[in-house]
Amino acid sequence: MNSIKEITVHETEVKKSKFISVAIPANVESDISIALQNLRKEYAGANHYTYAYVLGDRGNIQKASDDGEPTRTAGFPILEVLLKQDLTNILLVVIRYFGGIKLGKGGLIRAYSSSASEVLKDITLTKKITTYNCVVTCSYDSIGSIDRYLREHTVLSDVIYDKDITFKFQMNSDFFEEVKEQLFHKNNYQDTLKVIHEFSEYA
Repeated sequence: MNSIKEITVHETEVKKSKFISVAIPANVESDISIALQNLRKEYAGANHYTYAYVLGDRGNIQKASDDGEPTRTAGFPILEVLLKQDLTNILLVVIRYFGGIKLGKGGLIRAYSSSASEVLKDITLTKKITTYNCVVTCSYDSIGSIDRYLREHTVLSDVIYDKDITFKFQMNSDFFEEVKEQLFHKNNYQDTLKVIHEFSEYA
């Protein structure tokens, strides 16, 4: 799944009603609450602040709100757009200033879905990157080739000299198998590589 880099805004008008779509990066549900509070202040006087959000690496946290519009005519269409785009860690709010002409359920669904889709055309996508903190141990016989390889292909953070040598380093998960294979060969065909911690971010 992908996420978005920055706040993006798009505005459109449907039968005199103004729809303002705001896509916002969000990592946790507390981010959602703060963003909604800020939007209600920034766009004071709007009739509806409908939204949907998707959180989590697998997009398993989802919620949609119609905020007073007829059931499943606003929040759910917005959520469907997010899911079709395979996005996570995102809040998408569509703010409506009513223009005096009722759109009907079908018209509302089209208006909110279209507003959500349009703002996503302008977003900058970010990709999930997983980083591993690793250690590998070797004998003094192998120190030269392993030290040189790790300095050239990973972010080496520490070298501990004891009975054996322990290297601590960091690398992108995309290169894990390649690094593992190279270290295996350079370490006299011993697999001593261990992942001690991993973390993910969208960048």
